[in-house]
Amino acid sequence: MGWRQSWFTGTATLLFVALPAVWLLLRRDRIPLNDPVASVRTVARDWTLSEVLRDPNFYLISMGVLAPPFVATTIFFHQVYLTELRGWPLTLFAAGFAVMSIANVTFTLFSGWLIDRLSAARVLPMFLLPLAAASFVAAFVTAPWAIFAFMALMGVSNGFSSTLSGAMWPELYGTRHLGAIRSVVVATMVFASAAGPGLTGYLIDAGVDYDLQLAAMGVYALVAAAGMWVVSRRIVRKPEPGSDHVPLTLRR
Repeated sequence: MGWRQSWFTGTATLLFVALPAVWLLLRRDRIPLNDPVASVRTVARDWTLSEVLRDPNFYLISMGVLAPPFVATTIFFHQVYLTELRGWPLTLFAAGFAVMSIANVTFTLFSGWLIDRLSAARVLPMFLLPLAAASFVAAFVTAPWAIFAFMALMGVSNGFSSTLSGAMWPELYGTRHLGAIRSVVVATMVFASAAGPGLTGYLIDAGVDYDLQLAAMGVYALVAAAGMWVVSRRIVRKPEPGSDHVPLTLRR
């Protein structure tokens, strides 16, 4: 088909399949008949945006939330430079996106099931570990199979991240001011996506080894994962005796 026809096909799919489907699905309010696990979701109160911005936990969580867009966008933006350094065929790198997509979809679904069982706060410490491994593979493994390894690992982290971003903030800070909170989070994620390629490109031009930069991203992901563990320990309280749900609290 060629790349132009592929973009036209994507546009037509959005306009004539996705848009009508969304319109049909939103014609009626979604009112669940029951919610057997509603007690897992709630916090003591709804936080305002100003309160959230004064909460140290928010910044520790944000460190982790910003890592996937920063790392993934950087690697994708400089893919030609990376393949030239490794001597990989660019077409082989492109094939790795299919592996990442499969892993992303699979772990988006799996993480939803896991969050329902454990809560988003309990899942927080683990979602950056595959991203750290992906960064280290990209930095130190020169064999062509590394493409599929770090693509799959990034897909795992991205799958967890996409589900956590919907479940974590209302679970921790309530729903009343969720729009304002998520607007700040999304804005910083967009900034991280833009800053990654620019910063690494500047460092490449300055002579900083790209492998060292990739390894530094892995270290950052590990440090952020440690911060997630600290947050998780702070906000998760042990279940009450005889209770089968996971009560949560935010300690100020």
